[in-house]
Amino acid sequence: MELIKKNLFYTFRDIMIISSSKESKTVKAYYSSSPRYVNGDYKTKKHMVIQNYNQIGLIDLLDNLVHEFNHAVNSYNNEINFNEKELFLRTGLTFRVYNKRDLSFIRKDKSFILEEIINTRQTEEIINIIKKFNPSNSEISNTIYAINSETKHSYNSNSYYLQSHICRQILENRTFISTLEGLRLTGDIYDINRWFDDIIGKKGSYQELINLLNDIYNLEIEYSKKKYFKSFTLNKIKDLTRQIMRIIETFNDNVVFK
Repeated sequence: MELIKKNLFYTFRDIMIISSSKESKTVKAYYSSSPRYVNGDYKTKKHMVIQNYNQIGLIDLLDNLVHEFNHAVNSYNNEINFNEKELFLRTGLTFRVYNKRDLSFIRKDKSFILEEIINTRQTEEIINIIKKFNPSNSEISNTIYAINSETKHSYNSNSYYLQSHICRQILENRTFISTLEGLRLTGDIYDINRWFDDIIGKKGSYQELINLLNDIYNLEIEYSKKKYFKSFTLNKIKDLTRQIMRIIETFNDNVVFK
C-alpha cells in the first residue's frame, strides 16, 4: 500500500496533462515517457495527452484518465534500464527500446498487449470503486451521479475487449494476476517469462503467448479495414485463439493457488 501511495504522489507530481484538438477514431488519450540525458544520467520526461477533449463523454474521459495514469503509476519504479547499445523504458510489463547513443526510438516490445489487458482490468476495478463513492459529498455528488447514470451496475471497459475476453480465464487465476500485478508495480518484471515457462513446463511459452496476442491484435486491425474476404481473417483469429486457450488451460491446470 505504501508503494502505491508513493507511486501515486510522484506520478501526479511529474506528469503534465496536455489537451489536444487532434481527433482519432481509436486513440483518445495516451501516456508517454521519453528518455533524456541530463548531467551524466538518464532521466525521463512524462506527459499524458487527451485528444479531442471537448468531444469525449464523461465515462470515456474517466476511463482514459484512469487507464493512462495507471500505466504511469505501474511504471514508476525501475523505469530505466540499458545495456551497451540500447536503453529500455518500462511501461508496466513492456518496454520501448531506444538507441543508447542518440536516444532515437527503435521498437516497441510485443508484450504491450498483455500490459494493456492487465491495465484495462485494473481500470475497470478502479472505476467500480469510484462508482461506490459516497454521493453525499457535495463536491463530487454530481460527478458520481453522472458516472452511475452512464454505466451499469458494474463497469466494463471497451478497451482491448477481444484480447481481454480471450484471456478472461487466466485473468481470473489469482496466481497469475496477483503475481503480474505485484511485479508490474515494483518493476521486477525480468523473470516473468521464466516463471511462466516453469509453470507451463515448456521453455518459450510466455513469449509464444505474447506473440499470439500480438498476432490477434494485428489481425483485428486488418479485419476492421477489410471490405472483402473478412471470413479468412476471422478464421485466423479463431485458430490463434485456440492456441492461446491451450496455453492458458495448461497454466491453470498446473497451479495450486487459483
